[in-house]
Amino acid sequence: MASCNKRVEGIEIARFVGEDIAFGKMLTDKEGWHRTVPDWNRLLRIEPSGMLKAVSNGEVVGIGGVVSYGKVSWIHSVIVVSTVRGQGIGRVLMEACIAWARAQGSRVVKLDSVYGFEGFYRNLGFVEEFESRRFLRDGGPFPLEADSVRPSDLNDIMAFDAAVFGVNRGRVLQAIYEDAPGLAYVVRSEGAISGYVLGRKGEERVQVGPCVVKDSNPSVARRLIATLVGSNPKDCKFRMCVSGLNKEAVMLSQDLGFKSGTSSTRMYLGERFTESGTAFAMISPEKG
Repeated sequence: MASCNKRVEGIEIARFVGEDIAFGKMLTDKEGWHRTVPDWNRLLRIEPSGMLKAVSNGEVVGIGGVVSYGKVSWIHSVIVVSTVRGQGIGRVLMEACIAWARAQGSRVVKLDSVYGFEGFYRNLGFVEEFESRRFLRDGGPFPLEADSVRPSDLNDIMAFDAAVFGVNRGRVLQAIYEDAPGLAYVVRSEGAISGYVLGRKGEERVQVGPCVVKDSNPSVARRLIATLVGSNPKDCKFRMCVSGLNKEAVMLSQDLGFKSGTSSTRMYLGERFTESGTAFAMISPEKG
C-alpha cells in the first residue's frame, strides 16, 4: 500500500490509532475473541503502521491488522461492521493488509480463518494449511520445574526463538514479557536454553504461549507449561493455541488436562513457510 490514506472503491484505508481501540474492542467482543485493552495496546505498540481501518463517509466500518516478521507476516483482526457486510469492505481491507505485508518484504502471508469463512480467503489466493487448535483447562497443582525468566534472560530467549522458529519475533516476545513478567519461564541445560514459555492475562483466561523448545522435546515443554499452570491460583483458567500439525503438542495438551475448544484454519498466501515443530504453543492466532 503506497499510502495509509488511499481511497479504494469509495473506502478510505487509514491508520488505526489509539483512539480507535474502544471501537476495535467492541468488534472483537461481538466476535467473542476476549481481547483486552492491554492486548490492543500491545498490538499497536508492536506494529503501529500495520494497524488499519476502513472508513466510509467519515465512519469507521471495519478494521484489520498485520504483524510482520520480515519474510513472513500474519494478518489479524479483520472485522467489518455487521450492518455493512457483503459490500466488499472486507476484501478492500484484506488487499490493504496484503499490500502492507508485501511492502515489508514478506514472501508469505498467514492468517487464521474462522471456520466457514475459508472460501473468502481462498478467493484472495490463500491456501489451507492446518487446523489451528485451541485447548482450555482450569488451574490445578503441578510441580514447578522451570525457572522464572529474568530481564537478563530476554536477549538469550529472543536469539533462541529466532534460531529454532526461523524468523525474528523478538519485539513481540519482549512486548509480551514486559506486560506479564510473572508468567514467563525458562529451562536451561548446562547454561544453554532448552525452552521457554510466556503467558499473558486475558479477560477470562491466562493465554499460554508461545512455548518453544529445543529439538521438539515434549518433556521440556511439559515442564514449562506445567510450571506456568501450577504457579497460578487453582481458580485460574487457561487457554492455549496449538498447531494441529504438531501431534506431540496436541498429545501433551491432552495429557496435561487441557480440553479441546473451538478451532480455526491456518491459511497462507505466497511461498509456504512451515512452522517449526519446536513450537508447542503459538504466540496467538493474530501473531503466529
